[in-house]
Amino acid sequence: MTEAAESKTFRLSRRLCVEITVGAGGMAVEWNPELPERLTPKELRRYRAARHEMLSRLAERVGGTVLVVER
Repeated sequence: MTEAAESKTFRLSRRLCVEITVGAGGMAVEWNPELPERLTPKELRRYRAARHEMLSRLAERVGGTVLVVER
């Protein structure tokens, strides 16, 4: 039996939200509205904290380590 994916929406600022979904297929991110060309430093910090929270959940699901490469 496959576990259902888990989603959570995070408000990064007045102008921007991100929904992060983790499941058997990995992680998916949806921006609302669309991803801006640049995030403010505060938005970037909040996004990274949200991503960390959801990747920790993904690691628990897979019972191992999750690697993120950011460029």
